[in-house]
Amino acid sequence: MREPAHGLSVVMIAKNSEQYLSIVLRALKEIADEIVLVDTGSTDTTLDIARDHDCGIFKFPWANDFAAAKNFGIEQARFSWILNVDTDEVLYDRKAKAILESALRDESVPAYIIFLDNLFDSGRVESVKGLRLFRNDCRIRFTNPVHESIGESLYANWPAFAPPLLDIHLRHYGYLLRNAQGKHERNIVMMQSWIASEPDNIFANYKLGTTLSEAGRNEEAVAYLEKTFELFTECRDRGSYPFLTAFIGEYCSLLVTMGHEEMAVQVKQLTMNWRLTPDAS
Repeated sequence: MREPAHGLSVVMIAKNSEQYLSIVLRALKEIADEIVLVDTGSTDTTLDIARDHDCGIFKFPWANDFAAAKNFGIEQARFSWILNVDTDEVLYDRKAKAILESALRDESVPAYIIFLDNLFDSGRVESVKGLRLFRNDCRIRFTNPVHESIGESLYANWPAFAPPLLDIHLRHYGYLLRNAQGKHERNIVMMQSWIASEPDNIFANYKLGTTLSEAGRNEEAVAYLEKTFELFTECRDRGSYPFLTAFIGEYCSLLVTMGHEEMAVQVKQLTMNWRLTPDAS
């Protein structure tokens, strides 16, 4: 396999993504050496828009596995760095190009964290961090069929590595109600299948619990978050899980919402030292 040339490949997967795709691609062309678009069965104008923006277009049969589709996209990339972007995320930083030019010269760094700014109908913007920029290295691949991440493969091969944070922002429109309809149910079905094959996967239980809660199905949600709590209790390296703090807050908040204030207090007390002593049994 030929060594990738120095530069940046944007990799994205699409299906009927015409709503934001033009503005997404217009912004990305300012920073990318190529844009790899993996289409999983669009029937709208997605492919026409991608052609208009000179994307490399590759077809991939949808198999209820986001990681598989994204890994296929990585295999088509010709440059040494990968930026993973969804088709409803708009790069809006004018300084991004200069930041990237500097960051991608660092030979010692396998991956970076950037900001994802989630927009909500209330006008609230929730800024979260994500592992979206990484080397085009065969050791780095996505895992998990839904809520896919490179984290598992990254930390398996660079166990002591702490990814630097770059001040680059993607504005995410997927949480607006008009865009979120149907996504919860799709993801719930996919995560239920995932847990059926990996019942003790901490991340899968956590994400299914929070997604059920977001869908208003709190009775079902609390069972999965309780299972997550039990799995974390038995986990000696729980401090290495980046979502640990978020889980504790979300689990306690749901317990309070459901009228279980005493249980929420108990969970807070039991988890008080988890982040300070991750190796405690």
